[in-house]
Amino acid sequence: MKLSILRIACLVFVIAPFNSLAQTYSFPIIRTDKIQIARDSYGVPHIFAPTDPEVAYGLAWAHAEDDFKTIQTLVLTGKGKLGTYLGKKGAPVDYVFGLLQTKKLVEEQISTMDPKFILLIKGYLLGLTAYAEAHPKEVLNKHVFPISVEEYLSTTVFSVAVFCGVERTLPKLLNGSIATLPGFTGEGSNSFAIHASKSESGENMLVINAHQPIEGATAFYEAHLQSEEGWNMLGGLFPGAPLIFHGTSPNLAWAHTVNFQDKIDVYQLKTDAKHPGMYQVDGEWLPLEKRKIKLKIKGLPVSLSKMAYRSIYGPTVKGPQGAYFSMRLPSLMDAKALEQWYHMNRANNFSEFKKALEENHLAMFNILYADKESNIFYVSNGKMPYRNPDKKFNWASTLAGNTKASLWTSFKPFSALPQYHNPKSGYLFNTNHSPFLATADQENLNPKDFDANDGYELYHNNRSARAKELLEVEDKISYQELKRIKFDRQLPKKILFPYGYAADSLFLMNASKYPQIQPLIEKLQAWDHVASPESQGALIYLMAYYHIPKIMAGRQDQKLTSVEAVQVYEYIQKTLMQHFKRTDLALGEVQRLVRGKENWPQGGMPDVLAAVMSVEMEGGKRRMNSGDAYIQFVRFPKDGGLPFIESINTFGASSNPDSPHFADQRPLYQAQQVKPMTLDKKIVLEQAKRIYHPE
Repeated sequence: MKLSILRIACLVFVIAPFNSLAQTYSFPIIRTDKIQIARDSYGVPHIFAPTDPEVAYGLAWAHAEDDFKTIQTLVLTGKGKLGTYLGKKGAPVDYVFGLLQTKKLVEEQISTMDPKFILLIKGYLLGLTAYAEAHPKEVLNKHVFPISVEEYLSTTVFSVAVFCGVERTLPKLLNGSIATLPGFTGEGSNSFAIHASKSESGENMLVINAHQPIEGATAFYEAHLQSEEGWNMLGGLFPGAPLIFHGTSPNLAWAHTVNFQDKIDVYQLKTDAKHPGMYQVDGEWLPLEKRKIKLKIKGLPVSLSKMAYRSIYGPTVKGPQGAYFSMRLPSLMDAKALEQWYHMNRANNFSEFKKALEENHLAMFNILYADKESNIFYVSNGKMPYRNPDKKFNWASTLAGNTKASLWTSFKPFSALPQYHNPKSGYLFNTNHSPFLATADQENLNPKDFDANDGYELYHNNRSARAKELLEVEDKISYQELKRIKFDRQLPKKILFPYGYAADSLFLMNASKYPQIQPLIEKLQAWDHVASPESQGALIYLMAYYHIPKIMAGRQDQKLTSVEAVQVYEYIQKTLMQHFKRTDLALGEVQRLVRGKENWPQGGMPDVLAAVMSVEMEGGKRRMNSGDAYIQFVRFPKDGGLPFIESINTFGASSNPDSPHFADQRPLYQAQQVKPMTLDKKIVLEQAKRIYHPE
């Protein structure tokens, strides 16, 4: 099965209300006349209500107005019924959802969850159901509603597991495919925390900069959530989420970036023909748990079924050669990630925020933090197991699943994670690179002080190398300079190749020896490393970037030879001539930002700070599909007042092509400009273009 459709379920913390927990927790009181949805000039919803559950109800209603279809797709994921809507394309997600058994985990742990958090979830799902009842023609199919709390939370666990490596690992086990280059797509995020001592204005500053898909289930939606119980957050969330994933409150702000420490272990079970349906552990033959997962697929009159397995190590699949492989993930042992995010949303200061982090339910994501009390903080967050230190276990590779000596069962405390608090340098940053390269050289943590079996990143990437160049060029950084750093489109002076291959040969060729491709070679060698829409050199590099992995697939040395470099240039020339009849094209003529029926020139490329990832589209052009997405800049005034916030999203608040907010932020986004935002309820209501209650 192909699992690329798992992207649909990534990091989204999707849907589910009420029936099964009615005896355990009371239902929240929802007074829709007390819920205000204030839409600003860009259609961004600001939700005001007396209680947290009522705010969540209003968020569900507002977000459904803007993107109900995507939210329902995610509801179906939590039910294992995506195939009833997407047909065969949804079946792999339904199978993996059943394989991971996240609902069973939720059922085991839900009784220990914070009752206030459960009420929040119920409020959200009541709002979602109310919208569906008021707009029955928008409901995708009969399988979407009703939804249970368990279904909702099981999708949370599933989504985090996907981000923790299931999507990358499972295809290799199922079809024996060659491993792709880790992180090669350049996807990730940026964040910069600037201490008041490093800030020209004396203000703590934070940049929140997600690199995510720009449309669909993991595209960020911006909202402002404020209750009379003390919740007041403005930031980004995914479809189906009841709270802010990263953003700003009156007192503090945080950002997430993806990290790549070792979050998943794979075990090959010891089996033989004499013991069918069993596997050996420490000399004892154990039964392999077997289950049939029923798959309901749109267009097929009967359900299909596929076998799933489980060993003591975790969810298990049978590979194409008959071997059995088990996956073990901390994220599949803890159902409370979303609850921790709720507590992070409700934190009022650094002490409370750190207390929420110390819950250690969230299995991944770097966290960069700044607040009004002049604290900056960074942690390479994760739920890291105590792995057996015996050197016979290679935790970075496939493990022999024949001994309990490799079966870890406990986790390290939050204090064991790499983290920084108020470094003397005055800055912290992460661009999906090493946590041991997070600040000035003399203050960076030493990787030797941490368990090598945790698999922390040890490298710079191009974004981190460029950011370091820019952050250290001045003693003090102004707010405008911080903006310039974030929107920078230049690769560093020395281009790095951290993702598995080296392509310096592209820049070292003697152009005169190859007259047919000489113009392309000379343009790339003269390129200033800036990915501007007008740059011809940037286009040549971009096309090489996407073509080289096809040449390098399966190679061990991962160095592009001079012969292969010629092949890359010849491919670029052939492709441009085939589609455009000329080779002197600029980046923006080929790379486009597309929304509906319109498209525009788009600068940027993978692994620049203003990152852009793209896919092929008709006519030889490329369509941006992910990269610079939701961006927020935050300054905390020295007088202790509300933070100054500016933000931008790629397109707009609505996914409805008929909405005026379908692409109204697009001109600002492409001009690398931002819009002012505020946490002040009085200002929001005074300036709102529309104020209403959920029906």
